[in-house]
Amino acid sequence: MYVKACIINAATSSKRIAVINDKALEKIYLEEQSENQIIGDIYWGKVVKVLPHMQAAFIDIGLSMNGFIHRNELVSYQQSENPHKDQQPMSAFIREGEKVLVQVVKEGIGTKGPKLTGIIEFSSDELVYLPHGNYVAVSKKIAEPKRQQWKQLGERLKHGMEGFLFRTAIEEKSEAAVQHKIKELQKKYEHLERQTQGMKAPALVSKGQDFLETRVQAALQQGIDGIVVDDFDLYQRLRTTYPNSSIEYYKGNENIFSFYDVERQIEKLLKRIVWLKSGGYIVIDETEAMTVVDVNTGKFSGKDNIRKTMLQTNMEAAYELSKQMQLRHLGGMILIDFINMPHKEDRTEVERYMKKLCEQDEVRTNVVGFTELGILQLTRKKVRNSIGSTLTMPCEVCEGTGKMIDSKTAAFQIERVIWEHRGAKEEAIWIETRSDVINEMKAQGFLKALEKMVKKTVYLTPSDDYTNAFVLRQLGSNEQIQKRVSASI
Repeated sequence: MYVKACIINAATSSKRIAVINDKALEKIYLEEQSENQIIGDIYWGKVVKVLPHMQAAFIDIGLSMNGFIHRNELVSYQQSENPHKDQQPMSAFIREGEKVLVQVVKEGIGTKGPKLTGIIEFSSDELVYLPHGNYVAVSKKIAEPKRQQWKQLGERLKHGMEGFLFRTAIEEKSEAAVQHKIKELQKKYEHLERQTQGMKAPALVSKGQDFLETRVQAALQQGIDGIVVDDFDLYQRLRTTYPNSSIEYYKGNENIFSFYDVERQIEKLLKRIVWLKSGGYIVIDETEAMTVVDVNTGKFSGKDNIRKTMLQTNMEAAYELSKQMQLRHLGGMILIDFINMPHKEDRTEVERYMKKLCEQDEVRTNVVGFTELGILQLTRKKVRNSIGSTLTMPCEVCEGTGKMIDSKTAAFQIERVIWEHRGAKEEAIWIETRSDVINEMKAQGFLKALEKMVKKTVYLTPSDDYTNAFVLRQLGSNEQIQKRVSASI
């Protein structure tokens, strides 16, 4: 078994990819998160609205929400040689009704439409071709003088405003192979341009890479030791595409994610509480506006002084949270309520450590700092829906709050409803409610005293419907209600 491996569950309908390092889950990608994925898709769009004050425009690309493009992402802006182009109006670069070729760089989340760019990219394992990029860059992982040699090759092969980004995998390729790949990508772009001639907008021109292809490429770039896959067709395809990588076919009957203990680790990502090795724990709550994290000492009391215990727990919590943000795919504003640290130097140490951890995150994360109330603020770019929002849905009973009316409160609500009917001519009331509420009503003679005050018989029957604390089923005679209660049992 590899130390760091990419585990691919592709034998069943929903595709999943995990990267494990020494059996611990390091990355997880679910096809449900990428359902109807449009990142990388190229559209022939129509400008529907220009926003001069925002230096941006909305473009109809045929989806439910219009795409958003900033002025700096327009080819016309990038190619402008006007030294004062920053002061020029948006109308100098784009107009309403104009048709433009755009690519999706970020999917829409919530009420926000997808983010677009006019700087189209075509990717392969070894390079990225940008027809309007106007620069040549080489991966920093490639050492000199090789890095400079590849840059010089790119400059020689570049025509006009073209651009290239050479990836680490280019080291395994010959110059002839790279030139062949560039010509292939150039022809692909020329074909797209011909397609748009006479094409009605909006329209999809080209689909981006599929889920499996994209994630396998990303995993290989992370320096994995090998790939294990449970689908034979995909196994053969991967062996052909990546002949220099170690790829195994999993033949076991047990689900591949269960066999490698990935399933259990995914289930833990759906829990609010994450226990720390010291005995402390963190509570992670996702809300519509932000993610809120609370740090607690829990069972950890420490062997030394209280200050050291609090700092040690907070440092451990910071490390664990940096992992949880990546595994849960948390994005947006994140507020962390660390255990109170009265000493400023302790807060500084935790903040410095959190920044160091976030630098290792492949998703852009910005640690803003502590507020006056001691809350650490940070933001993490939203690149996909979180694991929690992908795999779960709001509870129909509590509507996603995680709470419902307690038995005592429900009992008091029932009391008020019965009291409102104290002047009614009917002699009995039938109420359906939860079993715990019935026990609360009957405790300490509460129900009997209520019946005596309103001079009515109250029939309480248990209900499995937790969407309502209780339901008033009927007012009537004892005989009528007894018959209906008997029939309902």
